[in-house]
Amino acid sequence: MNYSELLNIAGKHDEFKSDFFVEGLAYDSRKVKDNFVFFALKGLKDDGTKYIRQAIESGAKAVITDVKLNDELDTNILLVDDARKTMALFANIYNHLPSEKLKLIGVTGTNGKTTTTYLIKSFLESSGYKTGLLGTIDYQIGDKKIESKLTTPESVEICSMLGEMVRQGYQYCVMEVSSIALVMNRVYSLNFDSAIFTNLTSEHLDFHHNMENYFEAKKILFDNLSENSFAITNLDDIYGKKIVSGTKAKKITYSVNENSDYKAINANFDLKGLSFDVNGERVNSNITGKFNIYNMLASIATVRNYNVSYDSINNALRNFEGVSGRFNKIELPNGAYAVIDYSHTSDSLKNAIESAREIVNNENKNGRVITIFGCGGNKDTTKRPVMGEFATSLSDYSIITSDNPRYENPMDIIKDILKGVANKNYEVDENRETAIEKGIKLSKAGDIILICGKGHETYQEINGVRSHFDDKEMVQKFSYLAEKK
Repeated sequence: MNYSELLNIAGKHDEFKSDFFVEGLAYDSRKVKDNFVFFALKGLKDDGTKYIRQAIESGAKAVITDVKLNDELDTNILLVDDARKTMALFANIYNHLPSEKLKLIGVTGTNGKTTTTYLIKSFLESSGYKTGLLGTIDYQIGDKKIESKLTTPESVEICSMLGEMVRQGYQYCVMEVSSIALVMNRVYSLNFDSAIFTNLTSEHLDFHHNMENYFEAKKILFDNLSENSFAITNLDDIYGKKIVSGTKAKKITYSVNENSDYKAINANFDLKGLSFDVNGERVNSNITGKFNIYNMLASIATVRNYNVSYDSINNALRNFEGVSGRFNKIELPNGAYAVIDYSHTSDSLKNAIESAREIVNNENKNGRVITIFGCGGNKDTTKRPVMGEFATSLSDYSIITSDNPRYENPMDIIKDILKGVANKNYEVDENRETAIEKGIKLSKAGDIILICGKGHETYQEINGVRSHFDDKEMVQKFSYLAEKK
């Protein structure tokens, strides 16, 4: 595609010095090659305009920016109102509008996005549809899995991967859509066939500053849906109705408590799995936890619009072993279970502990919930005391430890958590490895040791350095301490 053609389709007619065949798009000057278009973006930590000359020296034949440049440069310079929007539009056009050629399903909300995307993918594939996935853990195109660096990647990567899916004959792609991605226009100009809202609780307030801004960011996804699209929302969440209030799409609702299009009733769950009825059909799953009922309802409400049968749904669930780091169960020698969960927000921690409590009660073995958790550094600090309150009020015992302290002092983070503790049923151990060791050693038959915060992550970041650390490996290392009694 020639640069002039790209400009014309984007409505930027004749705004160039010289034409050339575009070989690629980049916003990182280190990735620029001959005949590339370089987008000089102002980021949260850096300013892309500082690297314009480097990009030109590497072969960029056009530079697009929303910052007026003082230097005269002998190349194509396009000054736009919003460089991120322009990048998203150009990436979409350069990859031949891939979201127009497959059905793109977006999942947004604070908690449950990852499990919901995996469930939707599983249900669609069970019906024979080729389905790609873009999310927190990885980006999946067939057997190819790319480790995820961002929940929702930048528009250049999104459109490139969607284009690859189209070339390989994919009919669907399901992706997590973060609030930050929506505000930063990473999905601008994409055509979403369905959008799902899971829930909204305090998170990313270091970026959004308050809940209203956070909500408005999520709402962008639904406000931009067409009348031919579907808006699927959780009526049990206080934002569930409001988030779809301005959408043109067909509204579809799900719930456990409120009356909705897809309401779960007669729910049962224990360590082996969960089951419930919805619209006269029984759904059975190997994964457990009350919060997963919502994830399943959201997924069912979505795929039923694409004629996926309940037989296909149950067939998929028979083989669905869950998502890495999402309430993963490990049986210990003494009959206790360690559960590894990514719950790193106040609400997700609350949901995980309450689910563990209900399971323990249903097992009727006088089991306890022992919660091991910390909070990430250089992130939203408002949730720390809330998580301390939930852990100590809802668990039988808590061990407060480190998560990824990043550039913060781990004990400063723990002190923030301790401001919210509800009682004295806890101890502090800054070392996450020995905290897990202690939790397992404390356990007895019927207990659940809930290890929260890191989930699928296989590293711990301290002072900007990532070292290998895997909660699952730690459980396996110390499982011998859970002696049979």
